[in-house]
Amino acid sequence: MFLTEAGVVHYLVEQRFVDIADVVGGEFRVHGVSRRNLNFRVAAGKRQYLVKQVRKWDADGRASIEREAAVYWQAKTNPALAPVAALAPECHAWDPANAILILEYLPAHTDLFDLTDRFDPAIARIAGKAMGCFHRAMRDEKHREQFPAEIPWYVSMHEIAPDDLKDESAGRKELLGAVRKYSQFGTALERARVEWHAETVIQGDWKLGNCLIPAARDRLRLVDWEFACWGDPVWDLATLLQSYWNFWVLSPSQYRIEDIQPALRAVLEGYAQPGVSQKAIRFAGVRMLQTAWECLDKADRMTADAVRLMQASLNILTRPEWAAGQLLGTA
Repeated sequence: MFLTEAGVVHYLVEQRFVDIADVVGGEFRVHGVSRRNLNFRVAAGKRQYLVKQVRKWDADGRASIEREAAVYWQAKTNPALAPVAALAPECHAWDPANAILILEYLPAHTDLFDLTDRFDPAIARIAGKAMGCFHRAMRDEKHREQFPAEIPWYVSMHEIAPDDLKDESAGRKELLGAVRKYSQFGTALERARVEWHAETVIQGDWKLGNCLIPAARDRLRLVDWEFACWGDPVWDLATLLQSYWNFWVLSPSQYRIEDIQPALRAVLEGYAQPGVSQKAIRFAGVRMLQTAWECLDKADRMTADAVRLMQASLNILTRPEWAAGQLLGTA
């Protein structure tokens, strides 16, 4: 069963999260907010939910949402995971048969990607501080039992032949071919793989679009925990930095790097871990390849955005010291 905007009401009534009276009285609203998965924002009277279902009914899709459900359940039941509970929305229900999560919807919150002042250093510092506190709080080795140890496969892109991924789009296969073509990618990606040092729980996709901030702007909340694992904390840091840089990389005529740099430096200041900026720059180069891959999901050829991201990735990975100065404005 796949949910639709029209069908989600029947599901929630059946699961007793919505009263028929709310529907009949016009107090029920559904708004599709789908991205990688099927997402529906639901308002039923005074109650609000985010209903999430896997979009692709395959092993990878099922595994990711099952992991996210496990994270929410552990955060709800295990006091040792209080740092996760402080950031993540509450999970009201998990339906494994249909791969559906019913989550707390966070009203009066805006994701950092959509803020009009998204480059405000004060907001960036809050995001960096929340990340640093979370990583330090989750370093205990006992968390290895709850979170799988993984390294992003993107650090091995140069080793994958396009024909090995028969079900992927032509655009993604073209990207893989380009990465294999330039030997500099291979050298740089292998260095990133060697540098990977798993030492804490990471959220795995700590980008602007997954960071929510309330109107008071006094704390950060974080959604989409499907990639949470025992990993290298610098990957989360690189992901956040790279999601800021994307504005400039994809639209340089609209967004100047000089206007973004104060936010980038504020993220690092808030994170408060000296000596990580160079490694974060290199990991951000890898993360740009991931973003290029994601935007080619159904593309029949490499898009202009993917080419820009790939070129920026190559520049960062092959000249990380130069990139640190140029991108952070510390040259």
